[in-house]
Amino acid sequence: MKPNAPSSTRSSILNDETLISLVLAGQEHAYTILVKRYECRMHSVLKSYLPDYEARQEVVQDTFIRAYRALSRFRGDCKFSTWLIKIARSQALSRLRMRRYETWDSIEATLKLWEADFYTSEVILEKQESNQLLRLAVEQLSPTDALAIKLFYFCELSLIEIGALTGWTTNITKARLFRARQRLHLQLLKEGFQAEC
Repeated sequence: MKPNAPSSTRSSILNDETLISLVLAGQEHAYTILVKRYECRMHSVLKSYLPDYEARQEVVQDTFIRAYRALSRFRGDCKFSTWLIKIARSQALSRLRMRRYETWDSIEATLKLWEADFYTSEVILEKQESNQLLRLAVEQLSPTDALAIKLFYFCELSLIEIGALTGWTTNITKARLFRARQRLHLQLLKEGFQAEC
């Protein structure tokens, strides 16, 4: 172990800027901490683009390699995580254009996940039916509306993070989310879903 290398316990509590400085100073272990810190989040964001785990994993790895090579050019104008997401999104969209991957999980794949995760109690079955109806309704929306809904509600990204990822301004993001929610509500009513009062 290098004498100047940060211990994993100490380095895991360091902020991104400090870890980036350590990487640029030649301590590659610090980059491993950044990878571990953001790998799951990258997978979560990329699920909307690439339903296949292997395809996502390749894009995540490629993103971290590209980010590492460009780290000296990272200006810190945005958060490191936002910068990573931009790179990942760009890589995912390139992959979709080249290979024409499905951008949303198929209904069958979603059902298989639910079957693995849910058991047989009545409450859980009702939730499963509601979730299935919600997924079906989201799939009926336009790609832009579906993306807005998935990023905000399923990936739990903030308006600023969505803007950084998509290139939309905060006002455009708010407007798209508002319209997407209205269209989703109409779609749910059309599918026979009645919200509980």
